[in-house]
Amino acid sequence: MNKKKFLLLFVLCCGVPLLAAKIVLEMGWFNGGVSSKGLWQTSEVFLLPASAEKAHWRLAVAPAADSCDKLCEQGLYTVKQLYLGLGRKQQHVQPLLLGSFALPAEYAAFISQDATQTIPQSLQNHILLIDQQGLVLLSYPMPMVETDMAAIAKAIRQDLLKLLNYDRTSV
Repeated sequence: MNKKKFLLLFVLCCGVPLLAAKIVLEMGWFNGGVSSKGLWQTSEVFLLPASAEKAHWRLAVAPAADSCDKLCEQGLYTVKQLYLGLGRKQQHVQPLLLGSFALPAEYAAFISQDATQTIPQSLQNHILLIDQQGLVLLSYPMPMVETDMAAIAKAIRQDLLKLLNYDRTSV
């Protein structure tokens, strides 16, 4: 093989993938990888104080009113089932209810905690995924009916397991 043929093959091997990538991006055929199921927050919202506990992630139910209505109870039940399904990874997650409400006995794993600031309207009636610093990362709408509960719990579980797997704060 002569030098010109080798150089031509080398340029083609390097240039064709770059040209193909450029065409895919220009034509809009590429779907920008969205791997999370929840809604990412567009601005920083710190609802809780920083925590030094082993639980690095907090799943919070944020009710809209001064009382925990049926929608709030549906959210509590969803988070409880999700928390129980985590198995040995439960030690890294703390379920809580935002507000000073009395929790029923079946939610013994939950903590009722007041938010450090008023909960924005866009986060009310949502299940929130909060990091160790108290920053709200992802929000999920509370299930209106029981049939939606499984899909929302599955979405929260996928995102939470991804975060738990990539969490290096305990290392």
